Order: sequence, then C-alpha cells, then structure tokens
Amino acid sequence: MTESHLPIFPLGTVLFPNGLLPLHIFEERYRRMLSDTRHNDPAFVVALSPGGEQGGIELAPSRVGTACHVSGISPRPDGRSDIVVSGTFRVHIGGIDWSNGYAIGEVEPLADIIDDGDQVALSYAALQARFTGYLALIERLIGEALPRLETTNNPSRGSWVIGETLTLHAGERQALLEARAIDDRLAVLDRYLRREHAVLKHTGMIGNAIDFPGRKLSLN
Repeated sequence: MTESHLPIFPLGTVLFPNGLLPLHIFEERYRRMLSDTRHNDPAFVVALSPGGEQGGIELAPSRVGTACHVSGISPRPDGRSDIVVSGTFRVHIGGIDWSNGYAIGEVEPLADIIDDGDQVALSYAALQARFTGYLALIERLIGEALPRLETTNNPSRGSWVIGETLTLHAGERQALLEARAIDDRLAVLDRYLRREHAVLKHTGMIGNAIDFPGRKLSLN
C-alpha cells in the first residue's frame, strides 16, 4: 500500500500532527487493519467520523484527517490490543473503498501554508504570551504546577501543542485541523484561547480536565 492510499480509521475524536492518541482495538476489522499496517509508516489515517449508517451505508468520515505512526502496542491474549499512535501530517481524503472490510482512502498530504510570514510571527508571539498567562492562571487556581510543555519557536508545531492542551470539543479540533494556512489556524486558536481564558477567569472552572497529550483512551 502506497502513501497515496492509506487505511482510514474513523473515530469520534481528532488527532493533531505531533499529538499522541491511545486506542483500544477490539473490532475484528480494525484488528486486521492493525495487523496489516502496524509496521508501515504512516500506518493509517485517523479521521473524525459521525458514526452510524444512512440507508445501509456507513457514514463517511471527515475529508481532512491525520496520518499516524504506531508508537507503541500492547497485545492482549484475546486478540485485542492497546496502542498509542502519533500524528505525523495532515491529509485530504478523497475516494474511499470499503471492499477490504475497512476503509482505504485516496489521500493527499496537506502542506502547512504561510500567507504572511511577518504576521504569523507576530500572531504566534502574542498567542504564546496569552497561553502562558492562561496556564499561570490555572496553576494559581489549582495551587500546583502543571507539567512543562515543550516550548518551540515554530508556529506550526507550537500551534498543535496549544490546540492539544485546550479543552475543545471534536468539532473545534476539526476546525483547527482543517484551517487552510497557519495564519488561519493561529486566528482560530486565538479565538478559542480567549474564550477559555475568559471562562476560567470568571468561573474559576475548566470545561473538562486539561487535555494534555496522552489523554483518555479512545475505543474503536
């Protein structure tokens, strides 16, 4: 299987490039997919899916997903597996073929585009400062230090780190993933971060537990 055709793993969550996602693999078709692809790099694409069927046909996943690498695997005696995947790069998903029992899609890597380099640098510096203030407020409220996140001057990688940490629902994470250019992604992130900071400041509460990489286990 070439990089232009990869298995598609439809899930109710969104994986970002450079992010980590633990998964419990129990369905027979995805156990077979894992066996077929675990040694490939990338192994498959994680794509947000509405789940369910319509007219007897499984609903299609989102057209933008993240190719991933299987970073760790713990097989169970009954054939199930607990795995951890790491996101590598975004892809656009074209036609999907289900004849193999699981979805295989035509995929095209999506490059990170910068429309205005100077503006991106300014926007990212402002976002980093706002994010530092957000984390400091959380530390004051909970009375303890948070784990130190990787710092980077790379707006592309840094935007994924910030997005991974904020408490966002799947649709908002998908909007970040689909942003055409880094300029757009930073603008979306700034809006989310301002909202989360305002909620935290006025209520003293975080919507859910902070969503650091390696968060909840997802089931297939």
